[in-house]
Amino acid sequence: MYRIDLRLRPEGKTGPLARSLESYENYYAQWGQTWERLMLIKARGVAGDPVLAGEFLDLMQPFRFPRLLGPGVAEEMAAMKHRLETEAVRTPDQNRNVKLGRGGIREIEFIVQTQQVLNAGRQPYLMDRQTLPALRKLATYELLTPADADTLAAAYEFLRRVEHRLQMESHLQTHTLPTERRARERLARLMGFGRLSEFETALERHRSGVRRVYDAVFAPTVPVRAGAGAATALPELTGHDEFWRAHLAERSFRDPEQALRLGTAFVHGPGFGHVSTRTETFARRLWERLLALCPPQSTLAERRAAAGPDGDPAARWLSDPDRVLARLDTFISAYGTRAPLFETWHAKPTLFDLLVLLFDRSEFLAETVIRSPDLVDELEYSGRLHEVRNRERTLTDLRHGREDDDQRLWIRRYHETEFTRIGLREILGLAPFEQNLIELTALAEACLQYALEVALRKCRLKTCPVAIIGLGKLGGAELNYGSDLDVVFVADDRVRNLAGLQRIAVEVLDLISSQTERGVAFELDARLRPDGEKGLLVNKLQAYGDYYRQRAQLWEIQALSRCRPVAGDPELGARFTELVHPLTDFRRADPPCAAWTPEWKAEIARMRRRIELERTPKGKEALAIKTGAGGLVDAEFLAQTFNLERGWHEPNTLRALERAQAEALLPPAEASALLENYARLRRIEGILRRWSYEGETELPDDPAPQYRVAVRCGFATAEDFLAAVARYRQEVRAVYAKVLGAKVPGAECPA
Repeated sequence: MYRIDLRLRPEGKTGPLARSLESYENYYAQWGQTWERLMLIKARGVAGDPVLAGEFLDLMQPFRFPRLLGPGVAEEMAAMKHRLETEAVRTPDQNRNVKLGRGGIREIEFIVQTQQVLNAGRQPYLMDRQTLPALRKLATYELLTPADADTLAAAYEFLRRVEHRLQMESHLQTHTLPTERRARERLARLMGFGRLSEFETALERHRSGVRRVYDAVFAPTVPVRAGAGAATALPELTGHDEFWRAHLAERSFRDPEQALRLGTAFVHGPGFGHVSTRTETFARRLWERLLALCPPQSTLAERRAAAGPDGDPAARWLSDPDRVLARLDTFISAYGTRAPLFETWHAKPTLFDLLVLLFDRSEFLAETVIRSPDLVDELEYSGRLHEVRNRERTLTDLRHGREDDDQRLWIRRYHETEFTRIGLREILGLAPFEQNLIELTALAEACLQYALEVALRKCRLKTCPVAIIGLGKLGGAELNYGSDLDVVFVADDRVRNLAGLQRIAVEVLDLISSQTERGVAFELDARLRPDGEKGLLVNKLQAYGDYYRQRAQLWEIQALSRCRPVAGDPELGARFTELVHPLTDFRRADPPCAAWTPEWKAEIARMRRRIELERTPKGKEALAIKTGAGGLVDAEFLAQTFNLERGWHEPNTLRALERAQAEALLPPAEASALLENYARLRRIEGILRRWSYEGETELPDDPAPQYRVAVRCGFATAEDFLAAVARYRQEVRAVYAKVLGAKVPGAECPA
């Protein structure tokens, strides 16, 4: 009845007639060829269990319509077509074969299927088994011009009609035009032509049109030879152990023996199962790409010269190649299928570079990505890495999860993805460090607002009776990795059920800070409220005013200089700001609050001295970039002093220091030095925190981690890095001592 061809199955004639879904998945993941992708485009269930057929097609979807493919796919297509022209069709028959010859049906299918394989993974609309509808879709997506699509469609219909008449004539599977003139004349009449010459003219016109489009699609490509491009300047990883141990040691691998084992597994596979030659070729190229990020020790002088005295923020060499290699091994295991992963990396090597840098720059983000191996791919593919997101955009995204059963987990999952996106933008240099702080702050504000909305719905409140005020880094819109969110909750004076509002605050704290299977989103700290942990979580506006005027200490007023409404009722938040602004204006003749004294600046200097002595570990003064002399706290206290002294309300430290520069409160040279060195120290703090997501305030004291931090900061050596940090702190402390008194104890910064 029908000729049934089973030769397209995995392993062809030698393969089993039936195999399990898992077996199919393993075969196509490890050994699948480009021609098999084309073959599977037309696959559909035709008999048997429809559910099983659906499972098979779902399993094949990433293989036949991958989201990313290497640049060699078009070349492989051209090579396949070249082989068909020179091998499958005998040379004398090329011009008579309407399917496999030049300008024939197969060329049209090649054009369509190539574009589908390359693009349908990102544009599902292009997934169509039929050639003519697929041509229309390719024109819609401008992958073919409308004119070229029409040319191919007309030729396809014409050539298929010719093919049908040839096969109807003798009921044989043939695609070759007859050589006898009488047979060709009969074919011309069957096609509706009065004369043979008219048919042959139309046939040549269609075939020439197909060939013209085919040449345009494949013109940039050159048919590849088997194994082309596989040659490498470095020897094989197996059989050259002595060379590789020396080579890896020269490139700063601390354990060359272990690195060689992991490198061998990276290229040749873990030792169980088979790895295709194609996958090994991709792996070798990626291995060399990884080694290129590990410059040899002989180039140290050149790297030092390139980094300069303040480091090179754009430097891409690895600080810990051993850990990166181990992380890559873990990631590949978590991903599961080696061949598609390596093909993706080969197609988009910048994606591989991105992962390598992430594994080197952040242990915290590396763990996140290994838990969710598709996360980085999705961020890169979607274009979200290049987006600048504000609070409103982030809040809109969060609100898509309103119906999620577990709101704590939804907030945490969203926070994890967005936090990774922000971190990657900073690691790759897509966002300046200051922009990174702004985006982290926007994420925190959106999470707070969303959590408040969830709490209000739970308590069945239609209007928001509270405002959330941010203090510290949140108030200054300068959140860093791992920063706590310092907040206070304010209620309107007209609120009667103050006890009920406590439940709302507790719910917000629970949604943001309670532990989930993926950790917490942010740590919320509400201890800066009046009376600290003994005070009400939510209090009325008037109660805040009374407390700050009558009982607050100077450090609490100082903290208010950084307050800013971040969530809740914006009108109530603005009223809170209006209430505290006079209290932080120390220009007034009458004391604005009980905390004010004529010696308030000296008191601030004494507070700073206590922080320096009590929070700086003994013997680590030179490493304490935050609390030590000339550290970040110096600059923060200067900004807060300027706010109080001038009656400003500039919660952001950098903006306050820039305003001091603009209003000439400091000599130009000192102001510039203060701004530059504060920014450098804050950048270093960010790099420390990015690694562990902890509030690290000191540089490591062991040489090995010192070197790693130095490289992440753009320096070639730890010695250069520590010398630069000492210089930054000395210049910051010099300005601090001048503003808050030259005789302030601890004015000297340890070398």
